Amino acid sequence: MGVDNPSLRDIAKLANVSVGTVSNVLNNPAKVSTDMRKRVQFAISQLGFLPESVKGNSNKSSKLIGLVLPLSGNPFYEEYAQGLEDAVSAAGYRVLIGYSREDESIELQIITSMAEADFRAVVVNPVGSKVNRFESFIDNDIRLAFVSQTHELKNQCTVSMDQVSGGYMGLEYLHSLGHKRILWLSGPAKHHQSNERYVGITSAATELGVELSVMTAPSLDFLAGEHMAPLILEAGPLPDAIFCGNDTTALGVMNYFYKQGIKIPDEVSFLGYDNVSYAESALIPLSTVSQTPFHLGYVMGGQLVEELTGGPGHLHQNVLIQPQIVERASTARRG
Repeated sequence: MGVDNPSLRDIAKLANVSVGTVSNVLNNPAKVSTDMRKRVQFAISQLGFLPESVKGNSNKSSKLIGLVLPLSGNPFYEEYAQGLEDAVSAAGYRVLIGYSREDESIELQIITSMAEADFRAVVVNPVGSKVNRFESFIDNDIRLAFVSQTHELKNQCTVSMDQVSGGYMGLEYLHSLGHKRILWLSGPAKHHQSNERYVGITSAATELGVELSVMTAPSLDFLAGEHMAPLILEAGPLPDAIFCGNDTTALGVMNYFYKQGIKIPDEVSFLGYDNVSYAESALIPLSTVSQTPFHLGYVMGGQLVEELTGGPGHLHQNVLIQPQIVERASTARRG
């Protein structure tokens, strides 16, 4: 549906809002309601809009790489950023980070600002699963690279973990320990990695005859885990095992259970996802599906340096890394 050189007026017409509202979404999204931002963002994606200030920029000599992450204070993203920085610093590049707060409008504003500032490339962990909204940037020769996208993209590099396989092997591992009733504590509906893991989890549960229940956490962090823990207890008899959407949430639930005198793994096993550095040093070391965030960042950084220095002959790579189970003290055989 894209049109040639769409204007703010074109976006406003499609979104059925004022031009001023479109301007605010682009420049100060906090002033606009969530519903309005979504309508404007959809129109921007449909029309392939790119701000005039970005068009035609020459950034060939820049040594700045932007990294746009959904959340701050998240150990997975912190370790990912460290891996990326280590990989690109040897080639003289520096990484500056912006946080989208899981809002597509803020995400667009950050990428636009980085493009206006002549960043050489921007690495994005997209808020949603659809990345076609970035095509106008790519077409304008602004290098983008994507994290955690599990489908191949022709015009840019990606590095991702096979989330479906990770979900499957996590459920299969818990079943191998004799766990018959398993709770999957998912991230919010918009967390597409959780949704992909759930595909593998349900497939394994069906094949293995596991009684699977599901609860959804409002976010994937320690406090969300502590918030969900009493709800898990209120739901009825404890499951044999709890498979959490990430390590941080798992540790939050485990912390609450520990304070309640629930013995882990004697009464319930816990399996996390990510393998962040402190999962091993927790009070009860956490078993996890490892996707080694530092390694993911380092691989992406190496790809990016090759692209930025390799010239027009560079072939974009879509690297899919297989996760693995790391077994620690939070899981035990049942019966």
